[in-house]
Amino acid sequence: MIPSSAASADPRAPHHISPPPPCRAVVPPRRIIRRRGGRRAVASSSSASSSSTGVDAAAPDDNDEDGPRGGDGIPSHIRNNAGLHHVISTCLPSDYEFEIPKTIARIERSNAVDVALQLPEGLTMYASTIGDILVRFAHRFRPRPARKAGRDEEEDEEGEGRAVVVDDDIPSRLNSLSVLGDVTYGACCVDDLSAKSLGCDLLIHYGHSCLVPLNRTVLPCLYVFVEISVDARHLVECVRMTFEGEEGERRRGRGRSVHGSEGEGVDDVCTLVVEACVMGTVQFRSAVVEAARMLDDYDDDDDDRAASTTIDDDDRRRRGGAVRFRTIVPQAKPLSPGEVLGCTSPSGLAELDFDAAAAESSSRRKRREARARMEDVGGDNHDATSLRVGKDLRAEPEPRNDPGVIVVASEEGNRRRRERVMIFVADGRFHLEAAMMSNPTLRALRYDPYSKTLTEERYETSKMRGLRRDAVIGARQVLGITSSSQVDDHRYRADLFSGSGGSAPLECGDDVADRVMQQSAQMSPFSHERGPPPTMGIILGTLGRQGNPAILSRVRSLLRSRGIRTAIVLLSEIFPKKLDSMSSGPGGIRAWVQIACPRLSVDWGHHFSVPVLSPYELFVALGEVDDSPLLRSGGAVEGQSERKEEEVGYPMDFYSKSGGQWANYHDDNKDRKVISYGS
Repeated sequence: MIPSSAASADPRAPHHISPPPPCRAVVPPRRIIRRRGGRRAVASSSSASSSSTGVDAAAPDDNDEDGPRGGDGIPSHIRNNAGLHHVISTCLPSDYEFEIPKTIARIERSNAVDVALQLPEGLTMYASTIGDILVRFAHRFRPRPARKAGRDEEEDEEGEGRAVVVDDDIPSRLNSLSVLGDVTYGACCVDDLSAKSLGCDLLIHYGHSCLVPLNRTVLPCLYVFVEISVDARHLVECVRMTFEGEEGERRRGRGRSVHGSEGEGVDDVCTLVVEACVMGTVQFRSAVVEAARMLDDYDDDDDDRAASTTIDDDDRRRRGGAVRFRTIVPQAKPLSPGEVLGCTSPSGLAELDFDAAAAESSSRRKRREARARMEDVGGDNHDATSLRVGKDLRAEPEPRNDPGVIVVASEEGNRRRRERVMIFVADGRFHLEAAMMSNPTLRALRYDPYSKTLTEERYETSKMRGLRRDAVIGARQVLGITSSSQVDDHRYRADLFSGSGGSAPLECGDDVADRVMQQSAQMSPFSHERGPPPTMGIILGTLGRQGNPAILSRVRSLLRSRGIRTAIVLLSEIFPKKLDSMSSGPGGIRAWVQIACPRLSVDWGHHFSVPVLSPYELFVALGEVDDSPLLRSGGAVEGQSERKEEEVGYPMDFYSKSGGQWANYHDDNKDRKVISYGS
């Protein structure tokens, strides 16, 4: 545990802001025309300018049907609405960015009148407040585009020519606002299907980034990340004090173990270079980028401070000193740079060419800064249609170093000792554990922005891998596969049954889900000799979009090609008692694969009475993954093989574009189209 100086301020506590002075709208005289159908259209009404809060909205210009738009794409009647900003500042915490103006702009732009909100458990306390604000301000102050009355419309009451009329198709308010109450664990739980069944025409999902492609949802979705303000300076100081303190302790211990001042002096010329991979959850992505930039700039700031003070070298060495920081913000596309999910994390960070990564990001940083100088204000890319926001900021590259956690290099006569670590910004361990599984050899430090503490976290990767190996071996025994040769034997006999010379092709496409659900399993020809073939249960998660029908079709086709029967079960949540009821008895299911959340198998799989595999583990069990550590016995070469196994991470790529056949963004699994049965 690495303690740091704690601050008494709680970033979650709302900071009330005094409301701005009221801004009166200049309302033109009301002009009324009468259509032949008997309806009256009001060009502009003084009653439409006042809000229920008692603060008026600013009048937009007439050069745009929604008023002039700023660089953020928000119309002026929303951006300059003093009443809206007063309500936001007094009813919602200032440290949480709910992006209310942008949400209202999206509602009005899509003419949505039935809106659904979906929030994770930690944000549900704000659901009613956000709903009230949206109902009160959406469409209420929206200007109506004007046009001249046509020939079929009467002149105005004063007979002064054709009057100005408004478009009746533009809604004046929201008809309904629903809050989805099912539990939301992550962005994979986006419940557009439930929102559609409620008759909604827009779903607003809070607290997560976009995982399910927007062209695969049944209605438009807006993702609000809910970024949380973090004191990045305090984070950087915690990291700096930690490594400088450790370096000082190491040097003092080294000095005591070396005779005379000669050894101590030799050790002092060695500079510690901390290569930090800065990551976090999507709520803190801005803090991740800012902290990485500040750590990179810390060396220059430290040199400036040293030049302007009279601190001697001995004092600097006693305080630790001689510590340099270099940072990168890794990315597992299509996630944002630095973003980590519980099932998806950047991998291979220990073997990463740090200098090449730093050089690439440095060039991107310079291009981005050049564009920012040329443009007035950047567009609003932080919405549901883009995940390329908050890109990493890194320093200029240094000469290449060999990969590894700690190495020794020589440069210009100075000895450098490098240490590569992960710095993670999150208020819990769940997401960090995914990064530690993917990169088991890297040291992990977690900064909690609420308690303002920096702690070192550890994960028993070998124990986890042993538990999952037992589950994979247990599933192989249930399926009658006890060696790699039997995997090939299964393939051979399946080829004989299918009449083909090669392995059975895997189905995928628009009609995959339909065929998978309707086809019945067939008995293989060798089942009469060895009894009925084994049955494996396939769980398709129905909590939002957790389950991918394309992965379901691939898994079932793979099992059928091995002569294994399947039983498909749809579950919103998976509980041991539920599976026990279907696994008991002579015809019960003795092994499962769940297409919902890989962490369910990794974290809680050993609590089930039968093996419950993730899609990756099923591919391992069927021999589809070459040289998987889950199938190594671990006792072949004692010592060296175990150390090599410790360096191999567990794949956390369920939503990564570089994931295997079991991942959602694999080329064969991109089709998530839901088939409507019975229509």
